[in-house]
Amino acid sequence: MKKTTLSVFMLLLLALVQGQTLVQVKTSLKGVMSPVAEWLDVPNSKHMGVWVSGEYFLNDKQVVTGQVNKYKDTNHFIYTKSTLPALYNGASASADYDEDGDSDIIVTGVTNYGTAVMRLYNNQGAYRYVQDNQLFNPVANGSVTWGDFDGDKDLDILATGKDANNQLTTTIYQNNSGRFDELVSGVPGVYYGNADWGDYNGDGKLDILITGDVGGQPYTAVYQYQRGKYLRIKQDILPLKHSCGKWGDLDNDGDLDFIVSGEDGNGYPVCRIYSNEKGFFNEIPTVMRGLKSGYIDLADYDHDGDLDIAMTGESLERSYSYVYENMGGFRFKDIIAGLPGVASGIVKWGDYDGDGDYDLLLAGVTICYDFIARVYKNNINPVIKKEVPSSIFTEAKTPYINFGPYYYYVYSSCYCDPAGGNNKAYHLYISNIHKENKKYHLTYKYNELLLKQVPNWPKADRGHRLSNGFETYKEAEESRNQIIESYQSTHFIVHYLNW
Repeated sequence: MKKTTLSVFMLLLLALVQGQTLVQVKTSLKGVMSPVAEWLDVPNSKHMGVWVSGEYFLNDKQVVTGQVNKYKDTNHFIYTKSTLPALYNGASASADYDEDGDSDIIVTGVTNYGTAVMRLYNNQGAYRYVQDNQLFNPVANGSVTWGDFDGDKDLDILATGKDANNQLTTTIYQNNSGRFDELVSGVPGVYYGNADWGDYNGDGKLDILITGDVGGQPYTAVYQYQRGKYLRIKQDILPLKHSCGKWGDLDNDGDLDFIVSGEDGNGYPVCRIYSNEKGFFNEIPTVMRGLKSGYIDLADYDHDGDLDIAMTGESLERSYSYVYENMGGFRFKDIIAGLPGVASGIVKWGDYDGDGDYDLLLAGVTICYDFIARVYKNNINPVIKKEVPSSIFTEAKTPYINFGPYYYYVYSSCYCDPAGGNNKAYHLYISNIHKENKKYHLTYKYNELLLKQVPNWPKADRGHRLSNGFETYKEAEESRNQIIESYQSTHFIVHYLNW
């Protein structure tokens, strides 16, 4: 009888695992915070390895580690030696800059000696990397990316961060036949943020989306490349710090939109999507939670032809890791991936097993101060659709609506004792669903009720978290139920503020 019960349990467990979209696989990676990490291209192989570098603490002593795992099989990675460095508080990007058929890596960050670096590593195959002897201005707490900004068919480098002289920089390194020459970008230096290259106006030149801290102040802007210079476009975009921004064609209309998430000037985490409307960026309502001190990566993880979003970071009460499925028309759905929330972390898509869908690399520190570095296998395994003859009928593009009213709910949370005592616990306060007939009136009403019920509401969170607008009541209700289930699963006490 016991054997039968155990067998049934194992079958149920196997079915549950197989039903999950993203399933953790076995690695020998040590968990870290402030990670610098990258998927590793292996020449003449469809499989990828993984490099994770960062810091952790052992007996209150800082340890900086760099570690490489190579692919063993679809469910296992194993340790292998590598010359890639041990760094933290930095960034990395991979690309075949020397056009020899494999991806090389540019890295920035802080070594275990406390010095900032910026280095280029050439891929020699079989997880062997050789440091290039070119010199770069070392930076930390920033970003680095590849792109052909000048249209000469080779890859240049864009880097941000704080250099060894405590100066904030945004620097372009122009690739001239394999030699990188430093250029003045004309874009302000940032740290705790990033710069991303993308051709938003379709002129064949790469423009820059930049966000981060410009010396105590939040900053977000788009710079257009014009006749050898970068000039800021005349459009106000919400300034953020401790932020991350990415270009991507989020509505599949052939031009680049962008997403950015971080901390606003009032200290609140916010997420914004901007739709590219013939060169003007229109802010679009979104259900995605605002997160700071995190990371965003885009990929078509479900192979349905549009970009999905993975993001990590902190809200005011804890850290999160989300995967949002693109439903079309700038609508995104939280797939409830079950990933541990991480702050000071990173999340990157990559097809490590060569099966045609994107897997996930996740590293950082959880709310329980656990350091993690994990690989998650994508179990979707989509069927690649064959081309079929076109007919006279075409499917209409999913529209989005510029004007409301939309359906909303309001929510906020705290780790506190609402009665003002010392019996602290996690609490969520959430409203029912309403149409917003006048800007901010739902937030004001929610705050009024909240302060009446909870006079000791902490300063950390005052209930200004309005959900993003939904076109139908049903969509708002589904989102609200997801929020409630998410908080309940992490032992929050849910309170309903209805009016």
